[in-house]
Amino acid sequence: MTWFRRPSLARRLLAVVLLVQSLVVVLGMAAWMLFSPFVNFTDVAAESAAGLVVSAVEATGGVGIGDDAALAAYAAQRPGFAAAALRDGAVLPGSDPVLARALAALGPALPRRGQLELDLPGRGLTLFAQMDSSAGPLVVVTAGNRFLAQDTPAFFAVFLWQTLQIFAPALLCIGLVIPFAIARGLRPVRRAAAAAAEVDLRSLDRRLPDAGVPAELLPFVTAINDLLARLEDGVKRQRLFTANAAHELRTPVAILRARLDGLVPDAPGRTELLRDTQRITLLLDQMLAVARLDAREAALDEAIDLPAMVRALVADCAPLAIRAGRQIALSAEPAAPIRGNQRALESAVANLIDNALRAEPPGGTVQVAVGPGASVAVADHGAGVAAGDRDAVFEPFWRKDEASRGTGLGLAIVRDVARRHGGDVAVEETPGGGATFRLDLVRR
Repeated sequence: MTWFRRPSLARRLLAVVLLVQSLVVVLGMAAWMLFSPFVNFTDVAAESAAGLVVSAVEATGGVGIGDDAALAAYAAQRPGFAAAALRDGAVLPGSDPVLARALAALGPALPRRGQLELDLPGRGLTLFAQMDSSAGPLVVVTAGNRFLAQDTPAFFAVFLWQTLQIFAPALLCIGLVIPFAIARGLRPVRRAAAAAAEVDLRSLDRRLPDAGVPAELLPFVTAINDLLARLEDGVKRQRLFTANAAHELRTPVAILRARLDGLVPDAPGRTELLRDTQRITLLLDQMLAVARLDAREAALDEAIDLPAMVRALVADCAPLAIRAGRQIALSAEPAAPIRGNQRALESAVANLIDNALRAEPPGGTVQVAVGPGASVAVADHGAGVAAGDRDAVFEPFWRKDEASRGTGLGLAIVRDVARRHGGDVAVEETPGGGATFRLDLVRR
């Protein structure tokens, strides 16, 4: 289904590891805040109390500390708690009287943030906090602070930013290092996948690399390599059978050709039988050439004079074409030698010429052209190939309909030979009607 995308193993590992590592760091932060000797829970309680005092001041429009239920409940749970608020250096009404007198005694030495030991017996340190409010900046002063469960939000508000600054480098390293480590760890798997994508019927001797592959995936890679070994053995047997069959069939076909040649020239059906025999011989030659290429018994480094090779093929086919009432015209441009397998290329070009002769109307002329470059074009003036069939004609065993003659193997073998030489074959329309097959080869 197009809307479904299977997540990659790397993404899954990355998500799980990042989640686990982040949880570990967060838990470590919480443990550090709870048990570190540098964390003063009195400061946390003072921060929570200061927020309640600001709310009480805002409730009165900034004229004093009003009767606030939340502040009263907070103070009731902490015996000795006292609070005061100052705006522009003046103590606001509603502040604790004892604390207000101590603040007045400080005068200009009144701090805006921090803690002092004031003369408030039994109340411990007095904490100062600069706070923003709807009534303007306030200095909130509290004493007798005590950390309880309701101060937990303030605990995170006070220390979260500090702890994030401490642990942020660790979180950043986790986000950068872990993806790199996972990508590096999966590199052998990607190499094996790339090697598998390059394997085809011509490279079944290749094996997937298992160096560095994780132990969990090693059995899978080993199974693929064993499968490739079995496929290689099976294909070798099939190619050997094809080569042997083509080789053995050439003898009876040669005997049949000799007997047909011995018939009188005007014997009924002699020309048609000769053409059919030539077709069988050509197909056997093609099968044998490709089988040898598959088995790597035939080299692709022979120096080939392409115009001379095509000229010899046209000369061989001309007598049969004349007997069938057709002509062959050749035009060849000078070309530098190419490298490849001459036997295979001869079978490919001969197949194109034979097809063109069968498609050419009686009395017509098949045009064979060599060049420009390493290319051969064979044009007939027959029914042509429909645009929708121009790719299908090169598929094995393809025929337009059951009435079509041939096996559907010849053009498939031509394409195979062309691609083994670094080129390709295509069909286009002949000007005026018909089909032109163009064999393009890459010079080596």
